[in-house]
Amino acid sequence: MTPLTVACVAFLLLHLGVSSTPLRGMLKEAVGENGYLGIYSLLAFASLGAMIYFYAGVDHSDYYWLPSAVSYKITKVILVLSIVMVVVGIMTKNPTAVKTESAIDNELPGAVKITRHPLQWGILLFAVGHLIANGDQASIVFFGTLALLSAVGMVAMDKRKKANSDEKWQTFYETTSLIPFAAILSGKTKLKATEINWLAVVIGVALYAAIYWFHDFVSGGTSLF
Repeated sequence: MTPLTVACVAFLLLHLGVSSTPLRGMLKEAVGENGYLGIYSLLAFASLGAMIYFYAGVDHSDYYWLPSAVSYKITKVILVLSIVMVVVGIMTKNPTAVKTESAIDNELPGAVKITRHPLQWGILLFAVGHLIANGDQASIVFFGTLALLSAVGMVAMDKRKKANSDEKWQTFYETTSLIPFAAILSGKTKLKATEINWLAVVIGVALYAAIYWFHDFVSGGTSLF
């Protein structure tokens, strides 16, 4: 396997083979919750850093599908949504996130009413958008890894949290949805415009604009203009 593939496999195994399995509980018992989170975070950033490093250094001329003007336009629209969802997800206290489980005691923010996993959906859309615009083998491996982890990770997180028999958690899962807007459209919950974190939305749009403008510098010469 290529170094990029090895890094991607390590990244997946760390997340899906550790944090989403009984091994997570065993490690937390062995080194404590803070120790586990510290080691886990270090390894996660190290493996992601390796992915980015090897992705930047490999050849990108082995195409399975060729980029086009249409695919770039589609990606631009998808990335607006993805960046906004990532920022909103980061700025939202979500009961499903690490260290913010206590948010289950508070009224659910608008983002969580839309989907239980705004951050993961943002990452998934980010990966899918780049897969559409980049059909080379390295991009498929790199962004495919991020897409797979986000999609499977959401399901795994729900499965782990649903095991909690607390009535609050049961109500949480009965009134929210994994698929965006599904709970709202089905009438399980209601969303008001005032419940949306509009500051996070504005920051997300501004961040997208900055990434759009400086994309050729970040991506090593691939301009979005």
